[in-house]
Amino acid sequence: MSKRHDVPRPLKRTEYQIAFITSEAQKGWIDCLAVARNAMVDAWDTLTRAPDVQSPRLYPLKGQLRYGSYQGQAYERYQYKITDGGRLWYFIEHAPKGSKYAGRVLLERCLAGHPKETE
Repeated sequence: MSKRHDVPRPLKRTEYQIAFITSEAQKGWIDCLAVARNAMVDAWDTLTRAPDVQSPRLYPLKGQLRYGSYQGQAYERYQYKITDGGRLWYFIEHAPKGSKYAGRVLLERCLAGHPKETE
């Protein structure tokens, strides 16, 4: 074989796609992978399978940060703790019945360090 091609991980119909909705999230994802690769793999597994099942690592933000919008649609904002400092902020877009996937996790921010807004 002359050229290597990575095989993307397929998703089950019950899983969520993950999408960047800001360039900040896309850049931050790379930064988070650089400092906490194993934790990011765990985050991927959680976000694709159960992005709204609350735990000590995953929960909706509170106060003024609890809700946000994307493309004119209001969403509840969730936070996933990658590490003691690193965070993923995202919205969940559930798919209509009969869709190919359960919906999409819309990554708004990926931070290798603790966000100042929640200090």
